Amino acid sequence: MAESRIIKRNVRFWGKSGLQLTGMMLIFMVVYGFLFNMGSSRVFGDFWKTAYFYGGIISVLFAMIGPVSYVGSYLPLTLSFGSGRREAVFGAQIFCVVYVVSAYIILVFAGIMSNGKLNALIAVLFIFMTAIGQLVSVAQMHFGMKGMIIGIVMVVLGIVIGIVAGIGFIDQIMAWINRIQTNVVWTLLAIAAIVSIALYAVSVMALFREMRHYEVKA
Repeated sequence: MAESRIIKRNVRFWGKSGLQLTGMMLIFMVVYGFLFNMGSSRVFGDFWKTAYFYGGIISVLFAMIGPVSYVGSYLPLTLSFGSGRREAVFGAQIFCVVYVVSAYIILVFAGIMSNGKLNALIAVLFIFMTAIGQLVSVAQMHFGMKGMIIGIVMVVLGIVIGIVAGIGFIDQIMAWINRIQTNVVWTLLAIAAIVSIALYAVSVMALFREMRHYEVKA
């Protein structure tokens, strides 16, 4: 009975946080979709293509920013309110999974509406960026202010690189991808997926290890 209450508490708290991040991503996605097509005669027709493109960039960045901001901040808070350490780490994974799954479903729908072809790549990037975000959150908790600075620098770099790559080089990137043979593309994606899953597993173990020794400061 107590175990059931703990699970429900985790799902409610961390699941709600994950959905809040998805809601923020969706707002950005819709705003960008209309904002960049306001002068177009086919504003509703072009909306899905723009929303899919910018939504992909923003949602992948949020996959890193989420663990840095939510996990790094909320884990100490949940401990101070009496949460178990393993419970808190599992709760953080609920947050990540809820965000990634809900955001990806939205992107897949936008991709269907706009004939987008990057769904597999986006899925791999979701896992990779989530792992990076959790590692940065571990650095925040372990190194304090220095870790927080590292987290801020990582987030800023991620945003800048995402914007530059999205706005300045998307045509070149797509042209390069289209020139590669299909079997090579899928092989590269499979390798990237394995590396990303392994890195995510490392990030979870690092978070467990840090939580065993972490002390909540007054």
